[in-house]
Amino acid sequence: KCDESLVGGLQPQSFKSSSVMSGIYAPVYAKLNRREGDGGWSPLDSDHYQWLQVDFGSRKQIRAIATQGRYSSSDWVSQYRLLYSDTSRNWKPYHQDGNIWAFPGNINSDTVVRHELQHPIVARYVRIVPLDWSGEGQIGLRVELYGCPYWADVINFDGNTVLSYQFKDRKMATEKDVISLKFKSSSSEGVLFHGEGQQGDYITLELKKSKLVLQLNLGSNQFGNIYGHTTVTTGSLLDDHHWHSVIIDRHKKHINLTLDNHVQHFKTNGEFVKLDLDFELTFGGMPLSGKPSSSNRRNFKGCMESIKYNSLNITDLARRKKMNSYNVDNLSFTCVESHAVPVFFNATSYLEVQGREDEDVLSVSLHFRTWNPNGLLLFTTFSDEIGSVEIDLTEGKVFVHVNITKSKKNRIDISSGSVLNDGQWHEVRFMAEENSAMLTIDGDEASSVKTNSPLQFRTGSRYFFGGKI
Repeated sequence: KCDESLVGGLQPQSFKSSSVMSGIYAPVYAKLNRREGDGGWSPLDSDHYQWLQVDFGSRKQIRAIATQGRYSSSDWVSQYRLLYSDTSRNWKPYHQDGNIWAFPGNINSDTVVRHELQHPIVARYVRIVPLDWSGEGQIGLRVELYGCPYWADVINFDGNTVLSYQFKDRKMATEKDVISLKFKSSSSEGVLFHGEGQQGDYITLELKKSKLVLQLNLGSNQFGNIYGHTTVTTGSLLDDHHWHSVIIDRHKKHINLTLDNHVQHFKTNGEFVKLDLDFELTFGGMPLSGKPSSSNRRNFKGCMESIKYNSLNITDLARRKKMNSYNVDNLSFTCVESHAVPVFFNATSYLEVQGREDEDVLSVSLHFRTWNPNGLLLFTTFSDEIGSVEIDLTEGKVFVHVNITKSKKNRIDISSGSVLNDGQWHEVRFMAEENSAMLTIDGDEASSVKTNSPLQFRTGSRYFFGGKI
């Protein structure tokens, strides 16, 4: 049974927190039913910026969480969120019923409140973020998580490697299929797996514009009155470098496509019920022998684990070198983590960064994605407050406003792009120097907007991303 205590036996270095009131309230004392220190963790301030972090040392499957307040005190947490991560940099909130979940916590300091997770999670790190706490005292917390060790064969795909599972009888005709895998990626495009037959049948699962797309054809006829092509799209923003689980369960024309526990049922088009594939099923990209129409598809870049095809463990076969692969030298069984960590901004948040002061060149680049048509991307003031630069999104278009105030007002306004609030990543590059400014969107140098208006400035030291004027 997967119900072991995961926190109780951890060493002191496994615990971190946003702050601590003093040494006797350290995060290491936040173990359930323990009384060491002053009976639990309490931060320096009781506000919504506090968190308690636990490092299990390796990935665990987590099935339940339990909390208490600080022993024999007026301090407890009455509501909290659970975040989890493999890296301690890129955090994902626990979801239940399709929403970011707020767990009910404690109403006193010593009663244990336990919650079974609707869907188990897999993580090395967890964070508990208090949302509400004792009205009589402050934040006080002891915690335990329950689960078991987790292990899976992981394959890292660098965008060049493609794995090939070749059929023993060169052909595979099936009425039933179950294909499952987990993936994580920071790329919005890429083929997860593909198979095709000489009769025109095919199956392709891929990322397109950060969504999961399944394309399937059980057969069409040469007269055109039976058309078997079927396309189903699910999910969004799947290039978040978090693990996502996919299961394709087909019985003849009936298919259940499950993404992260959300099931979508559909029937394939056409009249045929068998999937006829020839030679191979490829993972991470298209086969070298693929049809010309497949050449414009990108290979997958990211990690996959627990790949199974009709009870065959593909990842295990790859590890034991029982599969063919293209560019095998690049095959790795360790997931390479992304160095770029995205930052989420709400309507009131911003990020302040120190920059080089008193320079005569200003150069800024950033990537953003949003569904909102309007918002401030960057704001900075020049040295001695002689003016400012504002980069914003207005009606899905990037605008730059440079305002210079000396003896008279001089304002420069340039804009570029359109419909940039489409949920995809977009790059903004802006450079200004004496009497010149240039704005480039998505690396399209040919469409860069330039101006040669009179401009003299010295850079300031503070840059605000995501807000503040």
